Amino acid sequence: MAYLDIDNLQSIFLDDEALRARHLQRQPCGALHLTSGRIVACDPLVQPEREPFVRSVSGRGAFPVEVLQGGGRHALAVLWLRERGSLQASDLQWEAALLEGQSQDDLGGDEFYGYPVDAGVGCFMDVDGAKAMAEREARESATNPEYVSYYDDVLGADLASADIADHYPLGAGSANNVLIFSAGWGDGSYPSFWALDAAGEPVALVTDFMVMQGGDARDEDDKRSDAYLASLSPEKLAALEALGAAAVAGDATAIQPLLDGGLAQPNEIIPSLGETAIMSAIRMNQLDALRVLLAAVQGQLPMPPQFYRMDEEESYIDYARRLKKPRVEGLIELLENAAAPAPAAKPGFLKRLFS
Repeated sequence: MAYLDIDNLQSIFLDDEALRARHLQRQPCGALHLTSGRIVACDPLVQPEREPFVRSVSGRGAFPVEVLQGGGRHALAVLWLRERGSLQASDLQWEAALLEGQSQDDLGGDEFYGYPVDAGVGCFMDVDGAKAMAEREARESATNPEYVSYYDDVLGADLASADIADHYPLGAGSANNVLIFSAGWGDGSYPSFWALDAAGEPVALVTDFMVMQGGDARDEDDKRSDAYLASLSPEKLAALEALGAAAVAGDATAIQPLLDGGLAQPNEIIPSLGETAIMSAIRMNQLDALRVLLAAVQGQLPMPPQFYRMDEEESYIDYARRLKKPRVEGLIELLENAAAPAPAAKPGFLKRLFS
């Protein structure tokens, strides 16, 4: 079966809270002006002459476009042809957006027809917008002897400091615009899909930049982090955060009562810091705080728990040694003493004890 991630596509209907849970957020791009109803999705800096999709839309006017961001990248671009609040995802069908001559029957498993990206951006535009771009380029190249390219001489200022541009090729107030956005991983090839109602009318057009699967922008570390956070009671979370703050500040007098309360332990991850109180004390060179924390683990230096925001595990001593900032005098020695194995019992001690 050709590529189609329904969960990705249906995520466009989630409310803001549900999106946040998947590390996604909406970003409006502006309104696309449709004058012909024939829509083009392409990299406008590389292939502005790309053909429109075979399916056209009956609506004319301005239609909102937004992107869903996840992990700092655009995961989906959406052209809404009907108001989102009036739609139910379960009532819709999805169909690949194809050009003339393309057929899904020609595709194998996970193959798709997508538009090529070579300048790191994609867009939605009416085919009349593409004509306006061609007219602008012809005018610029004819009148400007130093003309280099559409990007350098026309679009560069719009895109230099932003990942979205609402571009009017023939100037503000003209009939057609091009809504441009950075494209997922950058260069590649990305498929688009129509959302169709029961009557087969398109209600949205979505480009999937394939930066996520299953409608979830979280990686495995993110999911582990979220699961850990969800496992903490509000009281325990508050105690851990207070312990972390005290360790960072080196407030040894505040650490002890928090440990005595039993809710927070020195070797537990503090969610806001992504590290344990022991690690915070090492990182901040807080010798007195570290001494109190190690006393709570009977002076025996544990291994850190599995880091849910780091790829590799390492001992606290290894961590302290690799920090670029020199450690305060006595800190490495304190860790080494805590890591040293307990002295072995003298021969005959256990026999005397239990005899």
